[in-house]
Amino acid sequence: MEIEEISKVEIRDNGEMFVALFTGGKPMYQYICREAAVVYWDNGKKAFKAPPPRKWSHSDWFHHIVGVAASGLGISLELSSNTNWVNLSPQTKLEICTKPNT
Repeated sequence: MEIEEISKVEIRDNGEMFVALFTGGKPMYQYICREAAVVYWDNGKKAFKAPPPRKWSHSDWFHHIVGVAASGLGISLELSSNTNWVNLSPQTKLEICTKPNT
């Protein structure tokens, strides 16, 4: 499985979550939409995105993005000490960093 390092996790003012990659991703990442998992590739932002949460938390959406990328695209999205966190509460960041990916 190919590893992609996460450059930024951002929650926009409208609640959407973006998970950007240091490499800028690959054109094939657009096909994540074929998984019908409500996860999309935003080519302009070079990031995976999820809609504003309704029942799931942002932490749940983050782990969902990671899982769908692994199962649908064969890539492992990994956090690092260089990951930039934008507009996340300390609690959400903690939940993302401590919950194992499933």
